[in-house]
Amino acid sequence: MSRVYDAKVDIDPSKVQKFFDDRARREKNAVNAVMLQPEGSVIAIERDRHERETLLPHLSKPAKILDLGCGAGRLALHYAGGHHTYMGLDFSGELIAKARELNAGDSGAHFGIAQVPEIDVAALPIQPPFDVLIITGLLIYLNDEAVTQTLQLMADLAAPEAIVYIRESISDIATRLTLKDFFSEELNEYYNGVYRTRAELQAEFAETFLKAGFTLTSEGYAFPEHLRNRAETVQYFYRFERKG
Repeated sequence: MSRVYDAKVDIDPSKVQKFFDDRARREKNAVNAVMLQPEGSVIAIERDRHERETLLPHLSKPAKILDLGCGAGRLALHYAGGHHTYMGLDFSGELIAKARELNAGDSGAHFGIAQVPEIDVAALPIQPPFDVLIITGLLIYLNDEAVTQTLQLMADLAAPEAIVYIRESISDIATRLTLKDFFSEELNEYYNGVYRTRAELQAEFAETFLKAGFTLTSEGYAFPEHLRNRAETVQYFYRFERKG
């Protein structure tokens, strides 16, 4: 099986985990390892810079931040030095090792291995509620039931006044696209991911964030045109806010 259009098929989480463990071991650059560009590419670096400077919530006061699917911990760097406390979770032990190394000098940054949404909240070194909740490229690697559970988890762990920032790869065609055991010549690996449509994600958000009192404050293409290099998919962002 390779490209599956429209039909809903599950992907194997263990294969996704192996894919990222392998990339973490092989890729020297932590950003390229998680933003899926070949070694030597500058697109991932430029996307990372654009996201930090333009899209991520900029905080004026100390906050507790939860980053689900944190990868190599690149976003912890964005909040370092602002008296924030940051909790990053990822299912890849190899990526978490990179995250801890990258943020070794930041006492406010904590990382843990977890298969989202199955996390032991009581065991987290930073306890909810969280003021800022972040997902960047996680939902694509979750099957439908796990997506619903993950979004509900975010809503449940959010403070009365909170910001949710989500940036995801979505289908840029009329239907859902699933890559199942697809061999990527660019990455030289087999790859699995679910590219949902905007309508599918909007329906999920309505059932979780909007019902929990959040308002969608902004959405749109995450990156300018010169940083888009896929034919059928595109990076899209959403920002929700709840005021007490």
